[in-house]
Amino acid sequence: MKRYSAPILAIIGCFSSVCYGQAPIRKLPQNINRPTINVSAPFISLDGSTLLFTSDYAEDNVPTVYYASKVGPDWQDPVALPKHINTRLNFMKGYTLSADGKTIYITSIKSGGVGGFDIWAGNLKGNSWGDLQNMYAPINSRLHEGSPTFTPDGATMYFMRCEKMDAQKAERCKIMVTKKAANGRWEEPAELPAHINTGNSQTPRISADGSVLIFSSNAMKAGKGGMDLYVSRLVNGAWSNPEAMDFVNTEKDDQFVSFISNGRYLLKDAPGKFKSEIIEYLVPEPWRPRAVMKVEGQILGQDGLPIPAYISATDLTTHKRFFSGRPDKDGNYFLYLTQGTKYELSIDPEESHLTFYSKLFDMTVEESPLVQKVSTVLKPVAAGDVLELDGIQFKPYTAEPDDVGFEIQRLSRLIKSSPQLNFELQVSLIGYQEDSFRSHPDLTEISIDSVIIQLDDIDTLGQLYSRDSLVVKTTYHNNRTEKQALALLEQLTASGVDRSSLGYSVHLKSEAIPENRKTLIRLLAKRKD
Repeated sequence: MKRYSAPILAIIGCFSSVCYGQAPIRKLPQNINRPTINVSAPFISLDGSTLLFTSDYAEDNVPTVYYASKVGPDWQDPVALPKHINTRLNFMKGYTLSADGKTIYITSIKSGGVGGFDIWAGNLKGNSWGDLQNMYAPINSRLHEGSPTFTPDGATMYFMRCEKMDAQKAERCKIMVTKKAANGRWEEPAELPAHINTGNSQTPRISADGSVLIFSSNAMKAGKGGMDLYVSRLVNGAWSNPEAMDFVNTEKDDQFVSFISNGRYLLKDAPGKFKSEIIEYLVPEPWRPRAVMKVEGQILGQDGLPIPAYISATDLTTHKRFFSGRPDKDGNYFLYLTQGTKYELSIDPEESHLTFYSKLFDMTVEESPLVQKVSTVLKPVAAGDVLELDGIQFKPYTAEPDDVGFEIQRLSRLIKSSPQLNFELQVSLIGYQEDSFRSHPDLTEISIDSVIIQLDDIDTLGQLYSRDSLVVKTTYHNNRTEKQALALLEQLTASGVDRSSLGYSVHLKSEAIPENRKTLIRLLAKRKD
C-alpha cells in the first residue's frame, strides 16, 4: 500500500470547517497537493471526513486512486486504495463515496457484473476496505452505469447510464435517478428531463439538501470546450434549465468535482505551478445549496450499555415533526438538519422513570458545523440531578410557553414517576435589560418605584430650608422569569403533577452581546424533607 509522506504540513485555512473567511480560491494542504505529483478528480464525502482522488504517484506513473481521512482539522497522509479496488478494469475516475465516507462506489467492468461497466460498492471496516458488491438490477443493466451520488440519508441516488464506456471516457450518457422503496430496495431508475439529458450528460453530483445538481456534458449549447460543468436547481419539484458553471469551466474537459454538505466550495483539479492541484472554488451565491448538518451520537443507559429509546426532530418554524427513529443495536443514531430554520432534537426512553434529553439547533445562522455529536445517558433521576430543558421556549416577548416539542409532557411524566423527589424549576434570564422608556419590544415589564428626595427651597420670608419630595421612577425591563416559572408550574399542575412537589427559582444576568441573550430552563431534583 503506497502512502504519501509530506515533510511539511501546510496550514492553509481549515478545509471544510468554519474557521476562516470565504476566499474565492483555496488550495488543499501540501500533504495532498505535492509540487512533483499530479492530483485530479477529487471526490469528498458530504460530511468532509474522507477524500478520494487520482494521483500519478505510483509505479510507472500509472494513475492510481488514493484516499485520505480527516482527524480533527487535519488531513492524514493519503494512502493508495487496495488492489482489489484499484484495478485497470475501472472507469478510472468514476469513484464516489457515501455521505459519511464509509462506503466507496466504483465503476468497473470486472467479472460478475450485470452488463458492461457496473456500479460496485465496498464498505470501510476499521482501516480496511471490504470486498466489492455489485449493485445489480435495477441499477445496473446491459448498458454501462457509473458515478453514483447520494442524498445524505442514502435514499435517493443519481447516476449515469451510458451506451459506450472504456477506462478513460464515456459517451452517449444519460443521468438517472432512483429512490429506495419502503422495503429498502431500489426502485426502477428514471431518466432526468430532456433539458438535462441532451445527448451526453455525465458524472452527476447532488447537493446535501437535494436542491442542486451539478453534472458535465459536451452536448450543451454555449460550452467552453470539451466536457463542461452545468448546474440545475430543483424548484417546486422540477429541475431548472442548466446553466454553465463558467467560473470553473475551461477549454479542456471539466468533469470530476464534488462538494461538502455546506455547499460553499466546489472541489476541482486545476493546473498548478508545476503539476495539477486540487483547488476549492467558492460557489456563486445563486447556485449555492442550503447547508446540511449531520447530527450523530450514541444513547446509553447508566450501565454503559445501549438502551431502547425514541428519537425525534421537530421543525420549530412549521411545528412539524420531520424525523422519527430509534438507535441501532449499539445505541448509535444519526440524522440531518437543513439550514433555514430552528430544530428541536428529543431523545425519550421507553421507561417513564428514566431521564430524557432535548437540544435546540439554530440553523438560521450563516455557518454551522458539518457534524454535531450529541450523545446522552438515560438513567433514573436522582437527587442533585439537573436536567437542561432546551425544548421549553416562550413566545416572543411573553411569559407564555411555546411547547412545540412536548417538553412539558415529558417533564410531567418524569416527575410523576419519581414521587420520592421534589423538583425545583429554575428560570434564568441571560441578558437582562432595562431603560427609562420602552426602547425595545422585549422591555414588556414595568416597575414603578417611589423615592423620597430632599430638596433645598426658599420660603416666603426668603429663608433657605430643606423639604422632602416624592419622585416616581418608571423602569421598563425584560425580567419575565417569575411569570414564566409560574406559567410552567401551572401547566405541570394541569397535567396532574402534585403542586406540593414543585418549587421554582429565578436568576438574572446581564449580557452585552445580543446573540448570547437567552432564557434557560433547568430542573433540579431534590430530596424530600
